[in-house]
Amino acid sequence: MKWRLKVACFKALSGLPGGTALYRFSQKHLTGSLRPTEARVSQKIVVGMQYFDWLEKNGHSGVLIDGSHLDFGAGWHPTIPLLFYSLGVRQQYLFDLSPLLDQELIEQTVEIFLTLLRDPQWARRIQPRRLPPNVAGKVWQSYLSDLGILYQSPYNGAWASVKGKMDLATSTQVLLHIPRSVLADCFAQIHTCLKPGGLFLATIHLRDLVASVQPGASKYNQLRYSNETWETWVNSSLMSYNRLRAPDYKELLEKAGFKVIGYDIEHGTAEDLAELERIPVASCFQRYSREDLAAKHLFFAAQKQ
Repeated sequence: MKWRLKVACFKALSGLPGGTALYRFSQKHLTGSLRPTEARVSQKIVVGMQYFDWLEKNGHSGVLIDGSHLDFGAGWHPTIPLLFYSLGVRQQYLFDLSPLLDQELIEQTVEIFLTLLRDPQWARRIQPRRLPPNVAGKVWQSYLSDLGILYQSPYNGAWASVKGKMDLATSTQVLLHIPRSVLADCFAQIHTCLKPGGLFLATIHLRDLVASVQPGASKYNQLRYSNETWETWVNSSLMSYNRLRAPDYKELLEKAGFKVIGYDIEHGTAEDLAELERIPVASCFQRYSREDLAAKHLFFAAQKQ
């Protein structure tokens, strides 16, 4: 698909009455982009284990196992909360801006999750203390509650209920969709919800996910456009990317009061840097180094002092 056509469709749909509901319906029943699959659930398990491995390696595993967890931007498949439950976490809060979970998605995710963890390949990598039961016809909210998982969407009115109560917060491939000004407030709220010494871990794609739908398009295509052009012609209420680079996230974390204690960047290769040289970079990105512009992925760990 041509990326400009995709963007135009999102723009048009976002301007229609009921456009969001129509989009969610098409995702679930037509394109299948919300459907839990073995590949999607597996990928989330890998990220969840990345969080756990970092905590264990850096002497913080007790923050997860003996603490409480906030999943900010939980999405459609609560795989990481199911993994953390299996590792022994007793209390978890799932925050989303818009309600996305439903009975079918929960049932499908749990079924695939259990199948994977019972597979010898995964069993060698993960040593669960327990496994979540089958949903077995339970209403999904009650099912999650029985696992110590509370789903809150929208989350705007829920921050006060978790103030100073969380030991760990995570956010998986969500932060890139949040505008910088809003993200600053989100980081401040996450900082407030953590206990002193609490940790905030996140993974973030830095590459261009808009143009990735078009074969042959540059992974740095998004750097061509000014902020005004990007907001006017690309971003919409249904598809939004902030185009922040790794230093921006670090700056926002520190302004929110965090100390950044882990910061792993997937840097561009020599071929990536050569590709970047062929892109006319917009003036709003001129203040970044070529290495920052070429970076493709970020993992960070930040701590409340």
